[in-house]
Amino acid sequence: MNGHETRRDGWSERLLRSVAGEVTALASVVGALPWRTLAADTLDADGCHPVPVVLVHGLLGDVTNFAPLRRHLARRGIRRFASFGYFPRLDYQRLACALQTHVESVLARTGAAQVDVVAHSLGGLVARYLLQTSEAPLVRRLVTLGTPYLAHANPPQELAVFAEEDALVPPPRDRARRRMTVIPGCGHFALLTDARALDATAHWLARPEFVRLPSRAA
Repeated sequence: MNGHETRRDGWSERLLRSVAGEVTALASVVGALPWRTLAADTLDADGCHPVPVVLVHGLLGDVTNFAPLRRHLARRGIRRFASFGYFPRLDYQRLACALQTHVESVLARTGAAQVDVVAHSLGGLVARYLLQTSEAPLVRRLVTLGTPYLAHANPPQELAVFAEEDALVPPPRDRARRRMTVIPGCGHFALLTDARALDATAHWLARPEFVRLPSRAA
């Protein structure tokens, strides 16, 4: 077997794993839809993480999409959740206004000074726009999962997680300044269930202070 055939076989194997992961993730997401209690707010829950976590789903997603992430974070003491749901639409700037109202209600209810946000796909655009435009520092940490990106720096509070085999939002190849991690052999929807993506989310939320990225020379 020559090198070309080896590379082709390796690529085929990665593709099959990615497709299998997407099918499994979609089955998990669809299976959770009837269980609305999986998305219930738990802002009064005890835990070692005092900052409430607001979850924002993608364009055609649902608040139950984060059930695996919630279980993963709960095992690490992060248990105070609130879900932000919305009807499908593309004008994320307008959705950001609704998200701000939701965040402010979470802060009023809990007495917290800031929230953390975890968002998937289009939900990340909504959350990022809120973080960049809000006059008040409402968001302490932001994790975006498979979120479309623009060719300029992300906010320093954001960790952008991408899937290597994501056909909808492939990992960026530009030189924009952003803190990011790429999950090998993973697809767009599998970011909601992949243990490596869930671990990256947990680690970023657990950090007490964010570290600004160094400036990149033009």
